[in-house]
Amino acid sequence: MAVFRSGLLVLTTPLTSLAPRLAPILSSAARLVNHTLYVHLQPGMSLGGPAQPQSSPVQATFEVLDFITHLYAGADVHRHLDVRILLTNIRTKSCLPPLPTSVQNLAHPPEVVLTDFQTLDGSQYNPAKQQLERYATSCYSCCPQLSSVLLYPDYGPAVSPAGSLGVHLPSTIRPTSPVARSAKQPVRGHQRGAVGGTFDRLHNAHKVLLSVACILAQEQLVVGVADKDLLKSKLLPELLQPYTERVEHLSEFLVDIKPSLTFDIIPLLDPYGPAGSDPSLEFLVVSEETYRGGMAVNRFRLENDLEELTLYQIQLLKDLNHKENEEDKVSSSSFRQQMLGNLLRPPYKQLKILTDIMWPVIAKLAREEMDQAVAEGKRVCVIDAAMLLEAGWQNMVHEVWTVVIPETEAIRRIMERDGLSEAAAQSRLQSQMSGQQLVDQSHVVLSTMWEPHVTQRQVEKAWALLQKRISEAPSGP
Repeated sequence: MAVFRSGLLVLTTPLTSLAPRLAPILSSAARLVNHTLYVHLQPGMSLGGPAQPQSSPVQATFEVLDFITHLYAGADVHRHLDVRILLTNIRTKSCLPPLPTSVQNLAHPPEVVLTDFQTLDGSQYNPAKQQLERYATSCYSCCPQLSSVLLYPDYGPAVSPAGSLGVHLPSTIRPTSPVARSAKQPVRGHQRGAVGGTFDRLHNAHKVLLSVACILAQEQLVVGVADKDLLKSKLLPELLQPYTERVEHLSEFLVDIKPSLTFDIIPLLDPYGPAGSDPSLEFLVVSEETYRGGMAVNRFRLENDLEELTLYQIQLLKDLNHKENEEDKVSSSSFRQQMLGNLLRPPYKQLKILTDIMWPVIAKLAREEMDQAVAEGKRVCVIDAAMLLEAGWQNMVHEVWTVVIPETEAIRRIMERDGLSEAAAQSRLQSQMSGQQLVDQSHVVLSTMWEPHVTQRQVEKAWALLQKRISEAPSGP
């Protein structure tokens, strides 16, 4: 079975019938695509007729927003897939202009197009596949040799599953004012709005937040990306992606899902950001945990004679597979914890002459000890040195492993262990590299922030992955 790097999934089943089938559909798609999976919602479209199917607008209702959230939540099981739901044909009540006639360029042109379209006999019906290919290439930029797959045979009979009709997805978005609404109720559009976050290692919970904001906005979306002082309280801040890298990934995703919008991505340096001062903004999208921050923004606006923003609150995506000390929601903090013990960058490929003149004798002794260990048949030598990087000893090893903890915790431990004052402990830390500098030069990062057994699991994981790297490395000098 061929596996493609990028694909386009065209969903034709009505949303209420499709929801119970999402898991097997996504699993089927995950077996065929190993990187980027674009999803195009076109419920009710038929590939069985002789005429070329045309893209039609889908009205944005609360059911559609809930379905998008449900789809991203289901996709979180397949984390190797970068899932992106395309919003080009999803329109709010106040904006239903004709769909664009030009072909939309995507960051990763799909190599395969898939659909849940059901043929009468459950077969890979060639005319339907040809229609699917023509439809996909008429809407999006695709690879020249586009393949097509009907996923229907992989997930069950043509009849709807028992009990699926009339079943509504759990509500995942609501205006913060408690108003009754039905699943079919259209969503109001706005000209300009805002959303903010750290957006570290863009994940499916981020994508829900951004997708809702993109649907609500008709002209411009302001996206605040936390930086500098707002990052200090984050868990394992040394492992955060640099601001420019986060913005790059964010921009690519936003332009992919809704290219008709103008995006203003700016650094968020205080809790209010542009949402607190821009009079042209009309709405703000927040999550359950940032709802109070949204209320604070509105109080700040009122104090400065600005109108309140309409707040839209998004429920958090639950992480059903979170481990001890990880959050029970899909979060970047958990992803950074999962990086502990992994290889972050390729190992050094060759040993160089030690140039640091401060430790030549110690370096010579260490080298002799390692040579002796190799002569005895040892496969791994470990140098435990607090100042390894400062001494330039990274040139003597293939991999550097570093342990990081917050500066405040490091100071507390030094004071407790050595009986020093806080000022003396801070002075000792200042003579060493910062946690960020250490991480930037390390191949594997560990953290002793939690109980010893948690650290033990990190070390066991790192050691097992090292053994795997050694076994897979080519033999020779």
